[in-house]
Amino acid sequence: MKSYRTGKSFHMVGQAWQIRIMLKQWMKETDPHTPLAAILNGSKDKCNG
Repeated sequence: MKSYRTGKSFHMVGQAWQIRIMLKQWMKETDPHTPLAAILNGSKDKCNG
């Protein structure tokens, strides 16, 4: 799985199950009621290669 982040966009490339796992992991690291947009805007660079 790869993820790419630029100033205006965020792209995840991989199987659907891989993306679901990554999103669930991010949700565990934040408040469960935090919108995904807030996580992406405030997250550190999470690129995996």
